Amino acid sequence: MTQHNQNKKIVTTEQLQWLKRESNLWQEQGLVSNEAKNSILDLYRSQEDGDERRSALSNILLVSLGALLIGGGIILLLAHNWENFGKGLRTFLSFLPLVLAQALCWYGVQYQPQSRPLRESGAVLLFFAVAASIALISQTYHIYGDLERFLVVWLLLTLPIVYLMRSATTLMLISAIILWLCCLEREPYWLLYIALAPYLYKLHRQNSRLLLHWSLWIGLIGLTISVVYGSSYYASPLDHWGIYIALALGCAFYALGYWWFGFDNTKFWTNAPTSLGILIIGLISLMFTWYGRTLPSDLWQVESPMTLNEYAILTIFTVSIVFTALFITRNWKVLSVSNWVALSSFAFVLLGITGFFIHQNQNVFVIASNLYILTGSVLLMFQGINRNRLLLLNGGLIWFSLLVLFRFFDSDIPFVYKGVIFIVIGSAFIATNIWFKKKQHVKGSQS
Repeated sequence: MTQHNQNKKIVTTEQLQWLKRESNLWQEQGLVSNEAKNSILDLYRSQEDGDERRSALSNILLVSLGALLIGGGIILLLAHNWENFGKGLRTFLSFLPLVLAQALCWYGVQYQPQSRPLRESGAVLLFFAVAASIALISQTYHIYGDLERFLVVWLLLTLPIVYLMRSATTLMLISAIILWLCCLEREPYWLLYIALAPYLYKLHRQNSRLLLHWSLWIGLIGLTISVVYGSSYYASPLDHWGIYIALALGCAFYALGYWWFGFDNTKFWTNAPTSLGILIIGLISLMFTWYGRTLPSDLWQVESPMTLNEYAILTIFTVSIVFTALFITRNWKVLSVSNWVALSSFAFVLLGITGFFIHQNQNVFVIASNLYILTGSVLLMFQGINRNRLLLLNGGLIWFSLLVLFRFFDSDIPFVYKGVIFIVIGSAFIATNIWFKKKQHVKGSQS
C-alpha cells in the first residue's frame, strides 16, 4: 500500500473533482463498472488531501480543548460562590450546564450537521456537564457514593453521545473512563469496550478513515492495558499468566489487522491492530530476555478464588490463541518473512502455558528468546533492504539495538564502554538511513 500511494499521480482538487463527476457519468452510461470507476479514481490523489486532514484534526483538537477550558472556567466561577447560594439556586445551576450543552448539541445536529468542530465541542461540553451535574446534585442533597459508582453512572449516561454526536473526542474520554475503572477495581469493566464496537463498524462502513484510526488506537490500547492489568491485579490467580496473555493479545492484534485491512496495508498509523500488535510482541519478547526472570513453580496453581474478571480474561485469552492459530493455518502460504518473524512469537505463548519453560533450565528460556530477537531483527533488516521499506529496516535496527542495550544493562560493563556502544549504535542508525535514502534516490533516478 505504501508503494501504491507513492505511485499515485498528484492532481489539484479541481481536477480530481472533475474526474469524479466524469466517472459518475461514465458509470451511468454503462461505459465503466463501479469497480473500474473506483480503480481509475484510486490512481489519483489530491495534493491538498493530506493538508486538509491534518487541518481538520488540529481543528477538532483545538476546539475540544477550548470547550474544556470554557467548561472548567464556568465550574470554577460557580465553585467560588457556591456556599452563598440557596438549595433551589444550587439545583438550578447544577442542571444549567447540562441544559446548555444539550442545546448546543441539538443546534449542531439540527442546523449544522456537517460542522465537525461544533459537534465535537458540544459533545465534550455535554460529557463534562453530565459529570458536573451528578457531582453538584449529590453534594447539594447529600447523596453519598464511592468513586466507582460515580464513574459507572457517568459512563453509562455519556455513552450515547458517541453515537448521537459522532464524536471521536468523547470516544477517547469514555475509553479513558473504562481504563480508569479497570485500574480501580478488579472487575471486568473492560468488557464495556464492546459497546464501542458498533461505532467502529459504522466508521468503517462510512469510510471515515481518520476517526477510525484514532478510535482503533485508543480502544485497542485501553483494552490491552485493562486486560493485562486485570490479570495482574493484586492477588489475581492469573498473576503469572499476565505476560503470556499480553503476548497472545499482541499476536491476535497483529493477525486481526491483516485480516481486516488486508496484507497490502503496511502503513504504521492506518493499520492500528497490526502496528500495536508488533509493538506488544517486540516489548514482551524483550522482557523474556531478562536474566533472573522468575517463573512460578506451577503455572496452573490457583492461590485465590477465580472471579468473573478472571473467567472473562481467560475467555479472551483463549479466543486470541484460537484466532491466531486459524489465521496462521489459513494464510501460511501468503505470509512474508516479516509476518513469520512476528507470528513466530506465538510459539512462546504455547510453550509458556504448557509449562515447557518451567520444567526446563531457565537458561533455555533466556537463550531461546535472545536467539528469537537476534534472528528476527536481522531478517527484518534484510527484508527492509530487499523490499525497499525504511520502516522495516529501522524496526529491525531498533529491535536489535534494544536487545544489545538490555544485555549491557544486565552485565557489569563499565559506563565508558556502554557510552561508546551507544555512540556506535546511534551512528549505525544515521549511516543506515542515509545509505538507504541514497539507494532510493539512485533507484528513482534510474527508473
